[in-house]
Formats: sequence, C-alpha cells, structure tokens
Amino acid sequence: MLQLAQAIDLELIEAPRALPVLDEDDYRVIRYYVQHFHQKRNAIGKRGSFLSRILGATGQRADTRQVVAVTEITSVDHWQRYEDKELVAEGRVPWGFLPIVHIQNVAQPYYYEGVSDVEPLIPLQDELNTRLSDRASRITFQSFKMYLGKGIEGFEDKPVSPGRMWHTDNPDASIQEFGGDTATPSEHLHIGEIREAMDKTSGVTPVMAGILKDKLGNLTSAVALRLTFMGMLNKNERKRHTYGEGLRKICRRALSILDTANVYKTSEPEREVEIAFASPLPEDTMERLKEAQIKRELGVPAEQVLKELGYQPAEQA
Repeated sequence: MLQLAQAIDLELIEAPRALPVLDEDDYRVIRYYVQHFHQKRNAIGKRGSFLSRILGATGQRADTRQVVAVTEITSVDHWQRYEDKELVAEGRVPWGFLPIVHIQNVAQPYYYEGVSDVEPLIPLQDELNTRLSDRASRITFQSFKMYLGKGIEGFEDKPVSPGRMWHTDNPDASIQEFGGDTATPSEHLHIGEIREAMDKTSGVTPVMAGILKDKLGNLTSAVALRLTFMGMLNKNERKRHTYGEGLRKICRRALSILDTANVYKTSEPEREVEIAFASPLPEDTMERLKEAQIKRELGVPAEQVLKELGYQPAEQA
C-alpha cells in the first residue's frame, strides 16, 4: 500500500499563486482552480547566450536558465496548461472531482478563505511598536542626569564625577539632581495591557511561550492543567478538527484516484479513515484504567472499552 501511495504527489499550493473560481450559489464548491507561477527550464535563455556573457559584467554568475510563465486551469472534467500565454497541453480529468483540498486555517462561516492567526494581532503589534518607540526616544533624550549646584564657587568648572569633592562655607549650599529616566507607571501599565491583549487574542499564554512571572504551583492534576492552558487547548482542538477533516478528505480522494486507475480497488466505506492526534496533556495510566473499570461495571461492552484504551480485542475461537 505504501508503494502504491508513492504514485500520488501531494503539493502544497501557496495562496499568492492560486485563484479559485467558486460556484455562484455555494462558496464551498470550486468550479475552476487557476494556478499561475514561473518555472525554470533545463534550457539556456536569451540572457545566457555567448554574446550576453561577453557584454555582461565580469564576475557575475547569474542563473541563465529559461523561465516561462505557467498558467494551469483545472476543472472537474478538464484541465489546460499555458506557457507564456500559449496552450501547450490539455486533457480530461478522469477522477470525477477536482483534485484540490482546501483547508482553512481557522474556519470562517460563509467564506472560502479562513481567518489568519496573525491578522488580528497586527493593530495591537503596531500599537506596541509605537509605545516602545516612544519610550526609546524618551530614554534617548532624557537618560542623562543633570545637576544644579547652589552656593558653590567654581561648580561649573568641576563636573560631577566619582570622587569629586567641593568645599564651601555657605551653609545653604546644595546640589540637586534632576532629569534622567524617571518612573512612568502609566506607560508600563499601558504596555502591559497591550501584551495581555495580544496573549488573549492569539490564545498563546505567556506560560506556553516559557515566560513564567508568578509561581504556578504543583500542576499535577489534569483539571488544573486544563484550566491553566484552556485558551491554547481550545485553539488546539479547533485546529485538530479543521486539519483532521482536511486530511480525511485528502485520503479519500487519494484512494479514489487509485481506485479509478485500477491500482488499488476500494469502496466508499473503505476510504473512510480516522485521524488520531496525540493528547497534549500528560495521561495517567492508572486513572484511565480506573475509568475503564467503572465503564465495565456500568455495562459498557468490553470491545469498546479496549478500543478506547488502544487495545485490539482478541478474536474468540
């Protein structure tokens, strides 16, 4: 089966080079899929001619291979390939479906494109950059300290430095320090609020990033871990559902292609696959066994309990 699967190539298509043409009544149906990209050939282009190498700058070893602009249009039953706006190949799609699987990053109802994880953070990041830039400018112009001397003769000729001593008979003489990077609680509070807003929007808490500000205690309980990492676990669960459904669709279509090509015959029920993701939380084996024992006492079939534990029920002779 693994050798047969090597006959199918899976390609990740970047969004800038693809243009899906959707159905007018259903955004989930793709009627045509257009790709436009530049491809290098194993041939020397005009820039790589002998005359161009002589007239060109010495010491430059640029890529002289020929580059063509490729446009591929694929539908449910037909495909075409254009190179430099000329039709070079076309044919029929025998699979009966468009061999494209679109996986949204974050599901967005009634829209083909998904929601980005980074886009909601851009305004907050801009605000944080502005505040940090303001603080850097303020520190640059106010980080030095100044001194005001009163009643001291020759104070302006002797700058303040370590070990400097002044002598005066004036009992009202004094040296006052001012300037420098003074404390600004409102600025620190505002920057902290922006960082907290970014953490809440992204769903990635500082603890997940390895930043520990306070003591967390002994988080050995699964309930305590779920409460601490609730935002990240919810985000992980949404990703599992979205990408799991996409992977199942890829497997179904790959098996359908092999079936149509008479390489590996399968039926519709046999093309259903199950995607198993590892749990991000540590599992207690004794707790799982106790839970399985309670289920058996409640009347849950032994085959189902063993399947949940990851064991294959033994076949009875």
